Amino acid sequence: MQASSNSISNVLHTLQTNQLSVAGFVQGLLNSKEPHHHIGRDSLLRNAGNICSLLYHQESAHKSVTKWAIPAVEMDLGEFGGHRAEDWEEVVSDSGGDTKMKPKKKQVRAAERNAALMVIKAVVCISIFLQNSNERCNYLQGMLGFFYHSTSVPEKVIETLAHAGLSISISSIHSAVQSVSNQMSVRIRRAVRSLQSAFAYDNFDIDFKTEQPTLEHRSNFVSATSATVIPLFGVNSTDQLRCSQWIWERDPRNPALPLNPPHPLFIELKTMMRLHKDDTHNKQPNPTRPSPWQEAFAWHVREILVHHGQHFRHFEKELCEPAPVERIPLHKTEQVPCHAMNIKQSTTDGNVEVMENLLRQGGIGDPNSGDFDKDHDIDMSEHVILVHGDLLTKERLDTVSDSRRIETTAKNRLQYVIFLPGLFHYKMACADALWRTYLQPKEGRDDENSLFQSVGYLRPDETKKMVSKPGFRRMHEVIHHDIQASMLDCWRLEAQSKNRGWTTLELFAASEPSWDTIVSMSHTIVQKYVACTDTLDHAREKPKEQ
Repeated sequence: MQASSNSISNVLHTLQTNQLSVAGFVQGLLNSKEPHHHIGRDSLLRNAGNICSLLYHQESAHKSVTKWAIPAVEMDLGEFGGHRAEDWEEVVSDSGGDTKMKPKKKQVRAAERNAALMVIKAVVCISIFLQNSNERCNYLQGMLGFFYHSTSVPEKVIETLAHAGLSISISSIHSAVQSVSNQMSVRIRRAVRSLQSAFAYDNFDIDFKTEQPTLEHRSNFVSATSATVIPLFGVNSTDQLRCSQWIWERDPRNPALPLNPPHPLFIELKTMMRLHKDDTHNKQPNPTRPSPWQEAFAWHVREILVHHGQHFRHFEKELCEPAPVERIPLHKTEQVPCHAMNIKQSTTDGNVEVMENLLRQGGIGDPNSGDFDKDHDIDMSEHVILVHGDLLTKERLDTVSDSRRIETTAKNRLQYVIFLPGLFHYKMACADALWRTYLQPKEGRDDENSLFQSVGYLRPDETKKMVSKPGFRRMHEVIHHDIQASMLDCWRLEAQSKNRGWTTLELFAASEPSWDTIVSMSHTIVQKYVACTDTLDHAREKPKEQ
């Protein structure tokens, strides 16, 4: 041992004399091409495993060795069956001259995939061993059991997988489903009984097909309803929604009102005037600058030029985002799914059943109702509930409210329902309104500036479809296409008014206008063409030549 220690000391002294470290000596020996160095290089290569093992067990080197070894193993895995020569490529090192082999992206992805599969298989094996030693260590088996239940896996298959340690038993799956259902019931009641939540519901269809239909076993089509509870953001007190009676006293459906009640708009005239007085979005605080409303229109005019003008894409960075108006605070919206209901929601009676079912799930109701549980239910007769759904749902709920206006209790006449369509359904209603105004009436199709004439250019093969039942998506695309084409034509006219030589947008783009010029022209276009002038109607009536 003493002789070995002396030899090591002599070698280290020699390395220090030659200004070499041990690591530098080993690297130089491995990279050396000299023939008389091969004895030392071969010795290192033969003992590489022992050297790596010794380094791995050194406390200070353990972390760095592991950090290097894992990616190296992953890369060597490659595709199943090992890596292939064509999956590697030569790369010149940063220092120049030397080349080294580097795996291609395909090889890297394959290595990552295989490493992930190894982790999954290891977790599965460990989970099976744990459940075998303790039946309560069944987290993976429970998750897989839920998955098998949700995908309607046959019971015999589940039993086989349970014996293999890849699932819990069928009875345990049913107990787990029941337990989760009970927990969800508690969450639903907690959210609804706060009287600070909204309901949203819609229908879904399930087609239970039979492989060989017979008289006794036919295919079954079920139309059911799903719903969710949405806690309202910013509603912190139950008093904020305690306004059912106040709204009913002003509702035109109220039979206690005069025979010819004033329109709701006139009832709220003072409120509307106050809102208009306090509005800052449509007012022009500075005579030399556009109002926020006009600035928003100008941004859309610029957006059409940049994204649809073909020659102005280089302004995309300057376009940025439009200035926000009453920005909604960013927050996480939570929801509590309700139990699915075997109710056909597309009918009027079905919507009544859905609302009754949701109130029962939430544990709220009217004390005057026979199904009200005084010990557990909450009185909601003085509150309103926001309800979200599609336009057909609104139509059905309005029909129920009209037919039940003479009922004595607020719950029976659905007085508590305040329906709010989603943004998508507002867009559907707006598209339908434009179709009924500009395309459906025959009287509005002869004007050469009408939307129908534009449809003849944009979709010449669909003119009959557009005046009968175009559907939302087709109408939505036509509206966007028409406004984009019209705005680009306004850009052409405005450019030509500045320079008669700019007869096309391509010539205007060739002049390399600045972004300030684009912004100034967008404000002018808004003032001239976007319903900001009293003479716009007269301008539309002029012949095309003028």
